[in-house]
Amino acid sequence: MFSAALLRDSDRSVFQLIADELTEEFDIQWKAKLDGFDQKYWDFEYKGIMLSLHLEDFLGISIFVKKPDMNMKNAKKTLEEIGEHFKTWNP
Repeated sequence: MFSAALLRDSDRSVFQLIADELTEEFDIQWKAKLDGFDQKYWDFEYKGIMLSLHLEDFLGISIFVKKPDMNMKNAKKTLEEIGEHFKTWNP
């Protein structure tokens, strides 16, 4: 599974800020939002790749490829693009 770790802390307010940034900067549409007690999975599509913004209390916040059977070269490139954006992002 390809993923990009965005934050080691599982801060729910930062999760929302990241979601807002994805919506504004990458013009994504949320496909599904699943909120549990200690996890969140918010699914979206970007450049034809299905991804999930994920928060877990013990792992932090990350984005991972939702469907591993997709073109992994494109998926990796897409994750790298998003990851690069968040390296310099300051909420």
